[in-house]
Amino acid sequence: MTYRVVYSAKAKRDMAGLTAQRRQAVLQAERGPLAQRPLQVGKEFEGSGPGALRRLALADAGVSIGYRVYTDRVEVELVWLLGWP
Repeated sequence: MTYRVVYSAKAKRDMAGLTAQRRQAVLQAERGPLAQRPLQVGKEFEGSGPGALRRLALADAGVSIGYRVYTDRVEVELVWLLGWP
């Protein structure tokens, strides 16, 4: 099953502030693990269960992705993106 990935307004603003390399890493994660197996790749950050805010750290690119999974809608919402040195 492939999940549809959508961006919150904040995630769209955050994406615009990332470097090209980090944006590319986010897009690859969006097309790959976040669309294919979002409940397995990230760790729970706030809350618990499938509706929890999860975080996926892309260490090679220096960016973290905060997201929620909605299994009933088969959708992943990117909530925030954070680049770090």
